[in-house]
Amino acid sequence: MKFICDGLDLSDAVLKVSKALSIKAANPILEGIKLTAKGDTLTLLATDLELTIEKQIKADVLMEGETVVVGKYFVDFTKKLEKEQVELSRLFDGGLQIKYSESESEFQVFPAENFPNIYKTNQGVNFEIKAKDFKEIVERTIFACASDDARPILKGCLFDINDNLLSAVALDGFRMAVVKKEVISSGDMKVVIPSRALNEITRLIEKEDELLKVYIQDNSLFVQIGNTSIASRLIEGEFVKYNHILPNSFENSVTVNRQALLTSLERAGVVARDDRYNVVKLDVKENVMTVYAKSEIGEVNENVNILLKGKDMTIAFNGKYLSEYLKIVNDEFLLLNLNSSIDPCVITAMNSQNYIYLVLPVRINS
Repeated sequence: MKFICDGLDLSDAVLKVSKALSIKAANPILEGIKLTAKGDTLTLLATDLELTIEKQIKADVLMEGETVVVGKYFVDFTKKLEKEQVELSRLFDGGLQIKYSESESEFQVFPAENFPNIYKTNQGVNFEIKAKDFKEIVERTIFACASDDARPILKGCLFDINDNLLSAVALDGFRMAVVKKEVISSGDMKVVIPSRALNEITRLIEKEDELLKVYIQDNSLFVQIGNTSIASRLIEGEFVKYNHILPNSFENSVTVNRQALLTSLERAGVVARDDRYNVVKLDVKENVMTVYAKSEIGEVNENVNILLKGKDMTIAFNGKYLSEYLKIVNDEFLLLNLNSSIDPCVITAMNSQNYIYLVLPVRINS
């Protein structure tokens, strides 16, 4: 194997596929990046068997072939070659030689035949969506996915498609985010996609106006984005019946300026973070909501103007859960729908139900 390519193209491709590298794998070859030189293309591939990323770049292939190079060192090394034209060749003694400027280096490699065969498909049920919409869905849901292994199904986001309407749902037992978008689908589907895979897909998107086509088959997901492809296993199991969690009606509705509330919550959060549950209390009255936090650090007591429809009430939340949501929406005004101090709060935009955020309160002593 021997080829010449641009150092910047190589470094960018190596960095992209490295997100799928396995760390401390039982099989050391999963810590490697497979290089395949064929035709006028260099293909780079990394996988941990759960997530797979493949990237193709232009190359002047002088001798076709393939090898596997240790990933984490190759990532760091190619970063230093971004301004170089580089020549890579597999040596007869088994190493990978890299020539650049008037210098050369050598890396140890694994036999390519030991690298696992990766299943890819462009068949099965699929849906098309604008890249911009996909990024928005991911941004507005995965922050609410669980991060621990107690319930693995909650470490992913449900994609529920019915009659070309996609409902994306994430929850962790304390909060839930639901986003609805129109898509072009070949059929109805209900799958749980790991949050890690969704995050990597959005990172690979370079043009927000492009159309993504997402394939689902044999409990696997496959997406092609330009010269890059990503494949992932889906999470198996029964997802929570999210529609049963949403209250049917509300006694109280609070209209509030998003930025004003966020700014106040962030100041209160400085004090509240010394508390185990980051407790911030909201005292809701006719025209004013008092944001209150107290800990050993100090005390914050601020007023935010609101419009209340309903009765006065006091409710407390983990301030972090409210702030994280307020940072990712861009609506000027939001509706906080409430029933009591122990019932969930459901937040929506003023004139749309396409993004719903539910958060459970923290019980406090009166």
